[in-house]
Amino acid sequence: MLHRLFVAGGGLLALLVLASPALAIRVHTRVEGAHTTIWGASGPLVQPVVGTFMPPDGSEVVTTKPTPFGALERASRRGEFYYHVTATSFGPYVDRIARLAAGGSAGWVFKVNNVSPPVGADSFQLQAGDHVLWYWAEFGLSGGPKTLGTVRAAPGCFRAVAYDDNGNRSRPRNVTFRINGHGRVSESGRICPSPSWQTLRATKEGMVRSGVRTH
Repeated sequence: MLHRLFVAGGGLLALLVLASPALAIRVHTRVEGAHTTIWGASGPLVQPVVGTFMPPDGSEVVTTKPTPFGALERASRRGEFYYHVTATSFGPYVDRIARLAAGGSAGWVFKVNNVSPPVGADSFQLQAGDHVLWYWAEFGLSGGPKTLGTVRAAPGCFRAVAYDDNGNRSRPRNVTFRINGHGRVSESGRICPSPSWQTLRATKEGMVRSGVRTH
């Protein structure tokens, strides 16, 4: 588990090179804390920082391409939230975002397109339009939490889906949907909100909340 936390923070540092125009891509980015969204509930597009940069606190980070680390740095600049980086033998490691500091069996990890990459956040190369999720995870005997998403189930209806670290999808039940900020429990994990809905997200105890879907 600790190896995965270190890998999430970053892999081996690469040599600094200048970013070319081809690297100027934008990716959807979201940061989810234990109980609330820290930044980007709807997954806004950001341009990952490429090159050498200093996080709000901690060790210097070097990237030569668009990475989840660079996306976190850009989100931090836009949202003015704090994060801390520690240098480790695995590379730079994000050990704190906002008020949540890693410790014991809990810490910060990331996914790209609902999958946990096998390399560090400063090594994984992002493509335009990728979805980057940084989230607080508490690990147990069965691993870390699944992450929730929502998909269209039928015209006007949606279903919650849960992704494991490999991106495998399952259908959770007893999901609480937040529709325009109001909670509704669905035993089936499916909901058909009224045509006037504006925002929708799925939540479930023990899983990472979904992003906000807008109408």
